[in-house]
Amino acid sequence: MKNTATFAITSVGGVIADIISKWVVFSQVNEFEKVVLIPGLLTILRSENKGVVFGLFPGKTMVFIIFSAIAIAVILFLYIRSDKTIFLSNLALGLVLAGAVGNLWDRIWFNSVRDFIDLHIGEKYHWPTFNIADSLICIGIFVMVFTSASESKSKPKEPA
Repeated sequence: MKNTATFAITSVGGVIADIISKWVVFSQVNEFEKVVLIPGLLTILRSENKGVVFGLFPGKTMVFIIFSAIAIAVILFLYIRSDKTIFLSNLALGLVLAGAVGNLWDRIWFNSVRDFIDLHIGEKYHWPTFNIADSLICIGIFVMVFTSASESKSKPKEPA
């Protein structure tokens, strides 16, 4: 039960954090305003992405909604089939699910994904604007890859 709670709390908490953070930024920051948090590194800047990663394929909102719903179903299927005794697996799947649900929420209600985290190094190096949901997905996938790599190294090799 404790491990299911990890998945549920991570999923629900991540969705809430994403939706609240977007609500705060989009209700408090003007459309073209920049809020500098760390000069030369981190800025809050409202942006709407009508496409997918890096704004590719804009205007296909219904396709992205369907794709997101399928991704959420796959994540839930993977969780149901997973070994729920592994904390990091529950955490990773919860993070990815939260990110997928957060961005799906935006696509349904706003016809785009609302981004606001602007990460850059000075003026020269700039990462595309993203949001909490995107971060949750990336962290969740990183944890999955890291734990998979760790598991494969720790398992003894079977004789051929």
